[in-house]
Amino acid sequence: MMITRLDDGGVTRLMLRGELDMATGDDLGQQVARVLADRPEHLIVDLAGLTFCDSSGIDVLLAARESAGRAGIGFQVARPRGIVHRSLSVTGVLDVLTAEPAPVSDREAAGGRP
Repeated sequence: MMITRLDDGGVTRLMLRGELDMATGDDLGQQVARVLADRPEHLIVDLAGLTFCDSSGIDVLLAARESAGRAGIGFQVARPRGIVHRSLSVTGVLDVLTAEPAPVSDREAAGGRP
């Protein structure tokens, strides 16, 4: 899997290409940790180039969402397609992962970073 990082103001986008599975999940987890350490306002994981995602890949995405939330950083998965979209849908996490990030004021009210 290839991961491309794009930073634009307070938004960091990780663009994935290839397969997200047991063999590549740690790579994404490490990249997410580096992004969160930089404290962007939002992290978007773009799945448009992903051709496969198994349950271990879904676990990595859910863990990334949880870590971002604990850090007060907005998180969203964007543009899942084909079998990846289907996998996220069938497992019931599509809406959770693709929901728009909460506005900063909502995070502040919940005790997150301004």
